[in-house]
Amino acid sequence: MSKITHTVNVGKIERLASIAGGSLLLLDSIFNKKFRGYKAATAGYMLFRGITGNCAVYKMAGKQEWRQFTNVNIRTRMLIHRSPRALYHLWRNLENLPRFMKHLVSVKEVYENIFEWKADIPGKTIPLQWKACLVMDIPGEVISWRSLPDSLIESAGKIEFRKLDDDSTDLHVMITYKPPMGLVGGVAADFFNEKLYRIVKEDILAFKNYAENQLSSLEATKDITV
Repeated sequence: MSKITHTVNVGKIERLASIAGGSLLLLDSIFNKKFRGYKAATAGYMLFRGITGNCAVYKMAGKQEWRQFTNVNIRTRMLIHRSPRALYHLWRNLENLPRFMKHLVSVKEVYENIFEWKADIPGKTIPLQWKACLVMDIPGEVISWRSLPDSLIESAGKIEFRKLDDDSTDLHVMITYKPPMGLVGGVAADFFNEKLYRIVKEDILAFKNYAENQLSSLEATKDITV
């Protein structure tokens, strides 16, 4: 006999809520005759939904599988032939990030040390949007940020500018994107696909060329002015 399998397209929190709600509704149908058949049928569906993690409504709406959501955890380092302080100032102006990070549409400061991030989603006209705040800012040494609670996605980043000499920096980069617990379908879900890791890593590595070219241009302009 073949085993029946079900696509898991319901998040953990939703599954627990379905099991709890279905159990209460089933008990109510036993002790309360009013709408007993309707309540029993609804309870059965809710319990099935919670136990199997499969929702027929989500499936018909084209929601992705829960297992397809992947965290993006990137840790990398690169040698850049520019001083830590110069690189710090380039990155500290977070509004510069979309210039070399193509998955970002914009980064704007909306309050002191709180920034609104917008990310591009292939095939979608509406960008994904969330807010993050700076949690560490040491000039010439480190910048880190984290998304605010209840954001559409969980994001965090940390950049360390480790001095090798006056004109070279060992740059350490950590950037993380995580889907919030219970995420199923929708615009945020579309952001988490198998291409995201590659795109974000390429964007991070693009900082080397951006920084060296940008700072070279500034130095050339300075020489001309002088």
